[in-house]
Amino acid sequence: MTFARLRLVDWVVFVAALALLFTTAPDWYSTQAGETAREVQEQAQPGEGAPTGQVQAEVEEDAGAIAESKERNAWQEDGGIDRVILMALLLTAALGVATGFRKAAGHEGAGLYGLTGLSACITALLVLYRILQEPGFDEVTVVKIGAPLALGVLGVLAFACAMAMREQPDAGPEPAPPAEPAEST
Repeated sequence: MTFARLRLVDWVVFVAALALLFTTAPDWYSTQAGETAREVQEQAQPGEGAPTGQVQAEVEEDAGAIAESKERNAWQEDGGIDRVILMALLLTAALGVATGFRKAAGHEGAGLYGLTGLSACITALLVLYRILQEPGFDEVTVVKIGAPLALGVLGVLAFACAMAMREQPDAGPEPAPPAEPAEST
């Protein structure tokens, strides 16, 4: 097994699958109260070289705790659809990594690329649904960077899988040349 066998498109699939795991960690959602608390926390931070007071430090700490309690990432959401999305993200990432290892082991064929691409497309639809239909009340919930980032990585992964499938050598037998017409006399 050698990763020297991987083409550029194979590397894109592999790295995008790994990056997909990292998109589950940033905050996906918050509330308006959480956003306000985060703004208060940032405003309570003293400027460069400015003295800090105990009250200012307590405000910053309390605002940070409130903001943190309102923010959720892909691992922290408890809804049924959120669990399905998390499992789909993990499955898609696992398929992408397995595709890279399979290619490094010398296996050819477009099957795993197709399965990974299909999984990325379905997962992207689920994430898009969750962005549009936010958890909780839509008026209160705020979409953060994690969900759109995951959607972008899923798009790159699906596109790279499609390109890898196009570049796969045919595994089937060579087609027979067309028969030449018989000459009539």
